[in-house]
Amino acid sequence: MQNKNNRGGLAAILNESPLILTVIAVGLLFLLITGLRGCSKSDPKTPVETKPPVVTTPAPIETTAQPDSQSAERETPSQSAETETPAQTTVPVSTEAPTTEAPDDYPTGFTTVDESYFDDALFIGNSLTDGLCLYDPVGSAKHFSAASATIFGIMDMNDEFYGYYGLRALLQGETFGKIYIKLGINECGYDTDQFINQYQSVLNEIRSYQPNALIYIQAILYVTQKHETNNPVFATAGIMEKNARLKQLAEENGCYFLDLTEVYNDGTNHMPADWTGDGCHPKASCYKYWHQYLLEHAIVDAAHPWQSAAN
Repeated sequence: MQNKNNRGGLAAILNESPLILTVIAVGLLFLLITGLRGCSKSDPKTPVETKPPVVTTPAPIETTAQPDSQSAERETPSQSAETETPAQTTVPVSTEAPTTEAPDDYPTGFTTVDESYFDDALFIGNSLTDGLCLYDPVGSAKHFSAASATIFGIMDMNDEFYGYYGLRALLQGETFGKIYIKLGINECGYDTDQFINQYQSVLNEIRSYQPNALIYIQAILYVTQKHETNNPVFATAGIMEKNARLKQLAEENGCYFLDLTEVYNDGTNHMPADWTGDGCHPKASCYKYWHQYLLEHAIVDAAHPWQSAAN
């Protein structure tokens, strides 16, 4: 009887206090929501946003590459240790050769001769002279020439010609009335002053062996436009500079300058492309122009008389 009365009293209280029920319901709802949020935060499946680590790359260390032995052997003369290569600039280069005035006693008139004029002549040079003497020899002239010969090494070459070993031996053993020198294309990479100074040294030595010989200095030939583009060391401007200095050198030493660029010229100061196979050496059939130029550009005077064999 007592329990029944107690249950009835609790029901009466609840019935009479709806506010209490509301508070209890709100509290239970709050606990439920809080519990769910706590579970979601602790859920191990939820990805965690992370920032990538910062990587610091060290600055590269500048080093100077050392050339190998093969590249050193291929080094051009202008890059050798003997001379310092100046920095390249974009300043325009004049392609007009400077002019020089000949001394008052310097004969300038050339005479046309025949083949007999060259009976006592010696041609000194590189592979270009080789080509002339092989494909279109001038009279019975002798020659001392070799591929890749330069003004820096010509006097020390030990090749055999006409029973003589080396140019010095040939000059000391024979007497020549005319000496033709054609060197310079292989020296295009050299500084012009260095080239001319060595040329002067060679002239002095030749004079010491052949004091009465007429000496002709022949111009460096141009190369084709394509060859110049592929090999800038053979640039027309550089060749013109060296030729101008060779002309001056000839006049100062009582020699005679033969400007073969007048012949081997396509009108743009380059060798005609159809006159050469490699852009540098004339074709065999084109040495005749060089031959003819020599016939038309000879010095004959009281000190150096000549009479045609035909007379």
